Amino acid sequence: MVREVLQEKGLLNRPTGKAVSNRIQRDRPTPAVLNVFHPGVRKLEQALEQVRLIEDIAARSSIFTMNSARSWVCGEDVREKTGSRCILDTVKPEGLEKALQKADILVLPTFCFKTAAKVARLIGDDQESTIVLSALIQNKPVLATSDGFTLLNTLSNKGIQDEIKRILGKLESFGMIFCKTDQLAATFQKIMTGSNKSVSSETKKEPGNLTAPARTLITAKDIRMAADNNIDAITLAPGGLITPLARDQAREYAIKIVKAGI
Repeated sequence: MVREVLQEKGLLNRPTGKAVSNRIQRDRPTPAVLNVFHPGVRKLEQALEQVRLIEDIAARSSIFTMNSARSWVCGEDVREKTGSRCILDTVKPEGLEKALQKADILVLPTFCFKTAAKVARLIGDDQESTIVLSALIQNKPVLATSDGFTLLNTLSNKGIQDEIKRILGKLESFGMIFCKTDQLAATFQKIMTGSNKSVSSETKKEPGNLTAPARTLITAKDIRMAADNNIDAITLAPGGLITPLARDQAREYAIKIVKAGI
């Protein structure tokens, strides 16, 4: 299945020997990223493509696939066809921790709801939840997709929908950043350019005051911080991103998102 996806994306002709990176040389340091695949299979095509784009941005990029996801992500395909440095098959839990220590950011391209629910309750009883909790404990940025949960294929129960939003909101309060799968690389780049600063790091503003710097990324955490500080509007920079949960919470807290220059 992965081969078919990669063939459609035109990645099968990449060299199978030593990976050749097409990253642009930059004067400033570029981040090291650890991509961890969980068993969220709704957006696999987009997730693979976004990981390839992230690899083009990162200084170092490694991929690990949890045991629960290895039935649909093949380590050889990822290593040989996308050119990523792969630690899929033999690494032990302590080895994964070492990989995380060397990474600047943890990216979860196919985050699963079971793991989300555990982390929200601070439960780390398996490798899937432990690696996320470990990154948060170390205060590392954790970027995850919020639209890859398998249960979303059939979800029509509003109560469960609200509970999912609550869980994601709690994870964002821990510092996690969520976006849609097709926005993973763009959000990653904005985080790495230091644009994801919380409202608390700025001077407190009076209600309705729009003199705060325009943001290139707005998360639900930013919305809640604005509400806590009696701020009723946040300015979005041109080309900026708003996470889906942030949009929902902005409506809930009556926080206006104002586009700069309009």
